[in-house]
Amino acid sequence: LDREREKRTMLLPTPIFLLSYLLATGQNSDRTTGIGGRDGGVNLTTRRSKRRGRGSGRGGGRGYGRSSESGRSVGRKRYTREGTKKTNSVDILETRQEELSPLPPMTVPNVPRPFYFTCRHSYEHTLIDEIDRFARRNGGEVHAMSPYPGLVRVEDSDSILPTFYDPVYALQSMPQAVVVTAESIKSISKQILSALLGVGFDGDDEPTIIDQISQEQHNRLRSAERGCLSIHCLVPGMCKAQTKPVMQHRSDKVGEEMARMAKKMLPAARKLAMGENPSTRWLLQVMLQSPNIAVASLVECHEKGPGKNSFWPNYIHPLGLAKVDIVEKMPSSAYRKLMEGIECMSIAPKPNRTTVVDLGACPGGWTSVMRRLGCYVVAVDRSELDPVLMRDDMVEFIKGDAFTYEPNLAGDCWMISDVIAYPERCTELLRRWCEGRWASTMIVTMKFQGVEPDLDELDNAIQVVESLGYDCRVKHFFSNKNEVTFMVTEKDGNPLDLEVGSLGSKMYPVIL
Repeated sequence: LDREREKRTMLLPTPIFLLSYLLATGQNSDRTTGIGGRDGGVNLTTRRSKRRGRGSGRGGGRGYGRSSESGRSVGRKRYTREGTKKTNSVDILETRQEELSPLPPMTVPNVPRPFYFTCRHSYEHTLIDEIDRFARRNGGEVHAMSPYPGLVRVEDSDSILPTFYDPVYALQSMPQAVVVTAESIKSISKQILSALLGVGFDGDDEPTIIDQISQEQHNRLRSAERGCLSIHCLVPGMCKAQTKPVMQHRSDKVGEEMARMAKKMLPAARKLAMGENPSTRWLLQVMLQSPNIAVASLVECHEKGPGKNSFWPNYIHPLGLAKVDIVEKMPSSAYRKLMEGIECMSIAPKPNRTTVVDLGACPGGWTSVMRRLGCYVVAVDRSELDPVLMRDDMVEFIKGDAFTYEPNLAGDCWMISDVIAYPERCTELLRRWCEGRWASTMIVTMKFQGVEPDLDELDNAIQVVESLGYDCRVKHFFSNKNEVTFMVTEKDGNPLDLEVGSLGSKMYPVIL
């Protein structure tokens, strides 16, 4: 019996023998290094290439490409980790460009030109409703539509809209725009300047007048102050505050080429001398709608105040977007709304001299901004602020109702409020403070109920403020949601001008 067991044991294949046999009879090792080959075996190369970290990529890095016969990875950058082919950048451009629909028709000389407005994306229909409402109240009609998120185009064939029309829900305006098309960067630049300045370029770049409306702008701009022209190069993706929008590089190149051409003709496009500060501001805006189609607008900006750098359209921040992020931890993200309001007004409280009353201050986002600006803050709320602010000697916390508080303060005073309340209560709050002359400057948010804003109550609040001797401007900023920000100042006040770049920075570069 023992001998029979030994014979049977010798006939059974050992694990090493079995592995050698399977490797010898499997697929060609030059094609795959695996066990079992095509008959359901597991491919070791495939398993290894799907791991994170080391893979079959070139150089031993995170490779997920195909394997060649020599075992090295080829076409690594053209394939994803899942093995599918990556989309070409041209394909991405074409796919995303389809979102801008329809593309605008070309404009012709001496006809009414369209207006373009930008807004916080997802509020395009609110802006369109506001523009339609304005046109109907002035006995006319306009055709407004949104070709891209955050962008509204208005056809105003009856010339209802004034050049400096400033809608509440608009972040930036491109009035009386032209639409041109060309293939190359240089050709697009020539077409834009030709359409906006009423000049044409022949073989030796000699200008010839081609448009009466543009000729008037050309004559005014030629006599404008040196260094007063700014150029903003835009693309649709900027309307959504994208960090790397499609066509931005091409748009910048168009702007650089236009700047080079404009400097030959216009002193306004040349650099300022040391210490000069122009009293007027001109803005040339160019937005590529596709690689070969551009919308452009040229206008002398209108001073809005109260700060000396507060203009409409906004010549400082492209698309009216100011970067107002604070790196340090803040009690809430609502601070951005206040910073956008201060940046828009272009004024600042006087450090160590201005007292700020923050109504509905909890948890303290707006109070934190004012403390960073060097102000003493009286914070009024039923709930305490962030512990850091509660320990601040420059913050006085008063537990109480924001709507019944009455200040007893001497010197310059600001009032800010981001309290949650019905629009009518916000109007009444503004009325009390304006009637009492308790503050020189007020920044207050009016919050709406439901989906649509109450534009009638908004108009009522503006009338109340202006009837009591204050200037009032209202904006829906990029950081606002279903709310708007009131910016109220004394008519004969003497505010401190905000230094450009000291609070909010440019989100996108400016060519000139």
